[in-house]
Amino acid sequence: MVYQVFIIKNNTICYELESFNSISINKQTPVSPMPLPEEDSEENVLMKIEGNTTTMSLNWTLTNASTSIAECGFEDLIYSFATKRYMKTNILTDQSGVFDQVSYIEKNLAPNSLNDYFVLYILDSEKYYLNALANKGTAKIYEKMGLIQDFQFNTDSSSPVNWQATMNFIEGSVVTSMSENSHQPPTMTSNPKFTVTGNNNTLQRTGIILNFKEFQNYVNDDRPDTTGLTLRYKKSTGSNSVFWTEEAITFTANTTAPYNYTKTIVIGDLESPNDATWNTAHTVQSTPYGYSGTYEIQLAINTIGGRGEWLKDDGAATTVTDP
Repeated sequence: MVYQVFIIKNNTICYELESFNSISINKQTPVSPMPLPEEDSEENVLMKIEGNTTTMSLNWTLTNASTSIAECGFEDLIYSFATKRYMKTNILTDQSGVFDQVSYIEKNLAPNSLNDYFVLYILDSEKYYLNALANKGTAKIYEKMGLIQDFQFNTDSSSPVNWQATMNFIEGSVVTSMSENSHQPPTMTSNPKFTVTGNNNTLQRTGIILNFKEFQNYVNDDRPDTTGLTLRYKKSTGSNSVFWTEEAITFTANTTAPYNYTKTIVIGDLESPNDATWNTAHTVQSTPYGYSGTYEIQLAINTIGGRGEWLKDDGAATTVTDP
């Protein structure tokens, strides 16, 4: 038997404990005793008024040149008949070092939202070797849904290359009673552009066009009801490039996957390449002082309860350019 342990967040981030050392499972079944006066222990009244709790503690070794981290879900695992193991897809090869893994786990794998959920899988990679692909679901010998409670990382001077990691996991149904008040960050499907009038020497920026989609993998299809969006914008350089200006619009939610949108935000104070200033008599225009640079944006999807999380991209997807 060859066991593989995977922890998958939101069905989009997959972390494999490639060198796991130990797994312990603690099933707590609390019972409230009520001893009776002048009676021995066999007359003790036992009341089961609380439910059970299952927690797990997993310990593994972090090593360099690891392929532990991938951006994929359980359905994306593929079987390698050469190695007799299930292989991840879209492995993040730039996150292979020990400190890379620690940083990624702290920033990306750890739960930080009401909508986060995790599934822990233990697969027997050799159980259905001859028909592994068709029996991937059956190869799951252990499966728990819940949340990560904490991580611990440690090393010592005798072996500074190898780090020991411990994760505590608790089973349960993830309650998202506030999920209707909070959207996960959206994803841009194309880079934002200015809407403009005129061209060349008369080009004026009139707004920003946004192409984006909602987060896909809400637990148990507990999708918040979208009511609109909030946009923040500012110049990338020069004056007025420090503080954000905020606009909000409302619109009807798209109820069909992949929940994508194209929205144009009309903005009256965008600086354009051919802006001009008036002379002191306010009768004629002087030399144009236009701004031909880019703008930076932040985007969040709103619900009836308020604004969701901001778009996390900080590159081209959050930089507005001329069409």
